[in-house]
Amino acid sequence: MLTKVINEEFSVLHSSKEIARQGRKALIITGRFSAKRNGALMELQKVLQDTGTEYVIYDKIEENPSVETIMEARDLGISKGADFCIGLGGGSPMDAAKAVAILLFHSDRGADYLYEKPTNLDMDENGNTLAYPVIEIPTTCGTGSEVTGVSVLTRHDLKTKKSLPHRVYPVLALLDPRYLMHAPYEILRNTAIDAMAHFIESYINTNATEEIKQKILAGLKLWSSGKEVITGDRKVGYLSNPDMSAEERVTDLKILSDMLTASMMAGEVIAVTGTSLPHALSYRLTYQAGIAHGPATGIFQPGFMSYADEKTQKALLRAMDFRDLNEFREFLGKTCDIKGISDLDYSLIIENSIKDILSEPARMEKVPYPVNREVLENMVS
Repeated sequence: MLTKVINEEFSVLHSSKEIARQGRKALIITGRFSAKRNGALMELQKVLQDTGTEYVIYDKIEENPSVETIMEARDLGISKGADFCIGLGGGSPMDAAKAVAILLFHSDRGADYLYEKPTNLDMDENGNTLAYPVIEIPTTCGTGSEVTGVSVLTRHDLKTKKSLPHRVYPVLALLDPRYLMHAPYEILRNTAIDAMAHFIESYINTNATEEIKQKILAGLKLWSSGKEVITGDRKVGYLSNPDMSAEERVTDLKILSDMLTASMMAGEVIAVTGTSLPHALSYRLTYQAGIAHGPATGIFQPGFMSYADEKTQKALLRAMDFRDLNEFREFLGKTCDIKGISDLDYSLIIENSIKDILSEPARMEKVPYPVNREVLENMVS
């Protein structure tokens, strides 16, 4: 694996030398609130200060960050002389950090470069785009961006989200389940559903080896320990129980640690296989209807699975601890919140999403069964 992962409580505080050796001045890329509320930013600042590493903070990353935001962060980094990036938060800051690292390194290039296919001169010996070093510190349990080379940004000009053609793998990922203790229920739910989607789309995938499939099933078993958290039947963390006992804290941390580790494992497998049809179907729903990314991918998983062979379905359902596809569908019906969109708007958005997929055959190459309009229409119904 290209990314060094440290997965333990106080991982940031324990990794001061690893962090400091990445450069002279860090550009911390984060959102406005969560990293401050959960203590992650404070701990990171302490490490940087103790090691004499300069830093500047860009804390305007929105959910589903846009190319315009990336350019603003890049310009700040250039003006302050930053030579490495730290993505702190959920998938949005972590994806943003990779994109900013590219444009900091290629400081003479504009926003268009983000969606230009890199040439041999732009890549290292492994085929990854040359960029400044990136450290990722996740505070949610879904994207797995801390161990992938992928960055997905919002394209306002296209009214959707699109992956960059570049690959930038973080040099270091620091996972700490304590940060999840401060996450709101909706964040835990939505990001955990995204991790589940990564596992399923990687398993039903022509790029999936037997080794990858075994890792997916092991990851889904870890993921399933948080199912009651996802449904809201079990409240975890300080936000729901600020007066928790030491015993309750240990139990909550174990569940959250399993969910965080599962998310990271899901990132490792999609780094090999890539995502598939449900993700492709989700992007317009997120951009045009404001549906959170996890639920926007989750609602299509039963339809996606229904076309897989029986052996595949049974293996995935057993790992997730569902009796059958109907129970799985009911679970997602309760946990994937796509309220607030009319049937007409849903139909129009999905029709355009189907057209997107059919217009790019490469999107279907990883699917191990034939895909046509009828299959896609059944998948989304």
